[in-house]
Amino acid sequence: MSTILPHGIIQIDEGNTSWYSNITDNWQLIDSKIGEYDAAIATIPAPANDGVLTIAVNGTPAGAFSANQAGNTNVNIAVPTRTSQLTNDSDFITSDAVPRFATDGEIDALATDFNTLWGA
Repeated sequence: MSTILPHGIIQIDEGNTSWYSNITDNWQLIDSKIGEYDAAIATIPAPANDGVLTIAVNGTPAGAFSANQAGNTNVNIAVPTRTSQLTNDSDFITSDAVPRFATDGEIDALATDFNTLWGA
């Protein structure tokens, strides 16, 4: 039967009695494997800086994400879906300011009144 120690450091065959007779060499092998892992871990670079990405909408910050933060960041940028949500900064005519025109019936009535007043 074989046993694999954590992180795959070494595999021990319990049926092999030479393992037990040469325990010092085997522990040195285990120790060297641990040293290899420690050296590999030591080469993982630490973050150099804590850079931050800031997301802005027209210059106004809407959210930020740090390069060193553990979790995710969601930034919701609201986009208008109706014209009523927009600012009318160009003086477009709104429904309240649309000029009123006379209807056909009103024009006919005015023509009749004109003819009546002027005897045409």
